[in-house]
Amino acid sequence: MNSTRFNALSSHFQDKIYASFKGKLRLAILKRDFENFKLIQSGSKTLDIGAGQGQFSSFLASQEHSMTLLESSENMLNLAKERFTQHDYNGTFIHDELQNIPRIIDEKYDLVTAHAVIEWLENPEDIIPILKHVTHSNSTISLLFYNLNGLIYHNLIRGNYRYIQKNNFRGEAGGLTPISPINPEYLEKALRDNGFKIIHQSGIRTYYDYMTKENKQKITEEEHIEMEMQCSTQPQFIPNARYLHWLIKPSS
Repeated sequence: MNSTRFNALSSHFQDKIYASFKGKLRLAILKRDFENFKLIQSGSKTLDIGAGQGQFSSFLASQEHSMTLLESSENMLNLAKERFTQHDYNGTFIHDELQNIPRIIDEKYDLVTAHAVIEWLENPEDIIPILKHVTHSNSTISLLFYNLNGLIYHNLIRGNYRYIQKNNFRGEAGGLTPISPINPEYLEKALRDNGFKIIHQSGIRTYYDYMTKENKQKITEEEHIEMEMQCSTQPQFIPNARYLHWLIKPSS
């Protein structure tokens, strides 16, 4: 991952994602999924890969998880440290690239989170040996990623046919579209081939991004979140969601 790029984008992530409705929705669905699968118990040893500004890590820390945060952007990691300090949470903070995890981390974790991370890798499947390195036979992995199918569907609705026909969905430098939008079928096969199984799937922003601005404004954020959470686990809506959240376990 390019830490220089993420230092430059840190304010964009804070202003345009985490402090927005989209960020509130993401956190709401993550919290629900974690609660449903009993992943919030105190005492869990947790690694957050690509922790960003520590929004979700701080929630887990508030539930007495033993948190380790790894982040390649120094700016983002400093914001995470400030967040933890403000709430008097304990955490271990590592400023490094995720590719270096096998060299710098020898521990196994009960829970590993990687949220909006793999789509910024040149080869997203590089995360798999890293996940194997930091998990044990009963670990749970929380993987949240940018869905290629949702990107294609969004551009179809907008009439961007030339973009689709180019078949090049790599985000531009300096933009918020990731460089490697994830094909869920390819990722699922790669996980399965490496001894992992998906135990749960949720869609994030299953319909919100496809609404007109006028229709979005007719409905309160609370109503949007309630409906999005209903749609997030329904199989007919998940495939075209902008982001997907998977919970993953070792298959053996």
